[in-house]
Amino acid sequence: MADSRKLNSCKGLRGRILCFALTSVPVIVIAAPPEIYVGFDARASDNIAETADDKQSDIENRAFLRGSYQTDPGRCVASIDGQISYSVYADSTFDPETRFDGGALGRCELATGLYWSAENQISDVERSSRFGNTPDNRTRKNIFRTGPDYRWRLSPRDSIQFSSRYENTEFSDPEDIDSNRVTGSIAWNHLFSSDFSAGLSTAISEAELDTDADIRTQTVSVTFNKRWATTSLSGSLGVSEIETEQGSFKQKSDGLVGDLNLTRVLDSSASVYVRASRELTDQTSDFDIRFDDFTFERQESITLEATIVETGLNKTFSNGDSMVLAAYANRSDYLDSAEQEDRIGLRAGYTRRLSPSVSAVANARYDYLTFESDQSDDQVTGLDIGLNYQASRRLELRGRIGRNERTSDNATQEYEENWVLVGIEYRLR
Repeated sequence: MADSRKLNSCKGLRGRILCFALTSVPVIVIAAPPEIYVGFDARASDNIAETADDKQSDIENRAFLRGSYQTDPGRCVASIDGQISYSVYADSTFDPETRFDGGALGRCELATGLYWSAENQISDVERSSRFGNTPDNRTRKNIFRTGPDYRWRLSPRDSIQFSSRYENTEFSDPEDIDSNRVTGSIAWNHLFSSDFSAGLSTAISEAELDTDADIRTQTVSVTFNKRWATTSLSGSLGVSEIETEQGSFKQKSDGLVGDLNLTRVLDSSASVYVRASRELTDQTSDFDIRFDDFTFERQESITLEATIVETGLNKTFSNGDSMVLAAYANRSDYLDSAEQEDRIGLRAGYTRRLSPSVSAVANARYDYLTFESDQSDDQVTGLDIGLNYQASRRLELRGRIGRNERTSDNATQEYEENWVLVGIEYRLR
């Protein structure tokens, strides 16, 4: 929505480059100086709970600390990037809330070709896309994974990579399902030329949920990677099978899966991207962290076929203005329930530099959602405009005014909200 406060470790261009660097062989990381910010903002809303009836006005007072740090290149590299915030609601519409969004990654070369990685991702995610992004509809999701990678070079053009991971997923709410997972993969890659490679990959995942359900996923894929002067293209295409077993209940599904990442630099000031993914997965995976426009319906089945496609444009103008455009579509097909959810959306942002220290900002978003189980359609819109004032090299002041609205075939899901935000941020280093 327009009042976005999420910061996730592998989102955005910087985050995706960092995650690629720390999970690829060989390791290539560019050191970055540490950055630390502290701030405070107050957001006044005429419908803070985003409800259809009994609207309640309130003010969310939020203090936050955010930062990032990346080590110098070496045998071991590490990075941390995230934000912690604490909110208090003046009229106690919600209890005080602490939120964490970010990630920590590390990778060490133990011997030639042998690496050990550790990663932790934490984010507040929505419990259901049928309701607004409020504390009652959020849960904290923490994913920790660690394990080795070994790359065996067969020849100057051929290599095999072995990878294994232990993964633990925990939610802050006791009613949500936690899991432990072990994954393993073997991938062969052939370098056809200096800018094109392809290969085969097979992977298996064994997940054990705290409901005593076991989920086994097997995938076989063809992989590829191609680079041109201004374009990079990578992806995979394969088949996957997912099997769930809980007591006497057993279910098996299969289908085509794959992913695609395309980035093209149009010129020194503009780039476009396309990314897509289709997976047979479960609600304790990191799919909703990797794609923040995707939401797992917590009340539906654990396993699902998840599909998302997104394309966007990032543009900087010669006068200092900048623009971001994105369009996306995703589908959640829950494998053992009647629910299938589709979402189509657009979002746009524009920053206009009015003077060396003042800039105007505008953001807009539109989502169209359909739910198969009750044949309902929803439309969600968000709009905000505001000003940023750079009082000094370290101090920034900001103000926003915005409106969020949802219309639905289900009257209980509708809401209208008008809000105003003022804030201050200080860079410590």
